[in-house]
Amino acid sequence: MTAAGTPPGAGSPPRSGQAPVPGLQPERTELAWRRTALSVAAVSLVGARLLPALFGSTVWLLPGLAGLMLAGYLLIASRRRHGRRVPVPARGPGHDSPGAGLLAVAGAVVVTIGLGGLVVVLAIHLWA
Repeated sequence: MTAAGTPPGAGSPPRSGQAPVPGLQPERTELAWRRTALSVAAVSLVGARLLPALFGSTVWLLPGLAGLMLAGYLLIASRRRHGRRVPVPARGPGHDSPGAGLLAVAGAVVVTIGLGGLVVVLAIHLWA
C-alpha cells in the first residue's frame, strides 16, 4: 500500500513483469454502468419535464418514464452483475461476453428513443 492507502499501480497501467492489481477492473466497470444509469435518468427527467411543456400533452411523459425504467434496470443489473463476480469466459467462437445482454438492451432502448425523437422532429417540420 502507498501512503494514500491505494494499492501500488492502481492509477497506472502495469509495467512489464508487474501483475495488474486484482479487483479494480470489475469496480471500474460497475462505476461506469452506474454513471451510465445516472446519465440516462438525468436526461429522462429533463425530457419528462420539457416535452409536455413543449408539445402540450401528458403523453409526452412516456419517453421520460421509459428512460427512468431503463436507468433503474441498468442500475439493478450492474449491481447484480458486480455482486456475482462472474469469471471471464475463454475468448473464441461461441463465447459471449458477460454483460453483453445488458449492453444490447441498453443500446436497443437508446436507439429506439432516438429514432422516435427523429420521427417527431421530422413530423413537426414537415407538417408545420
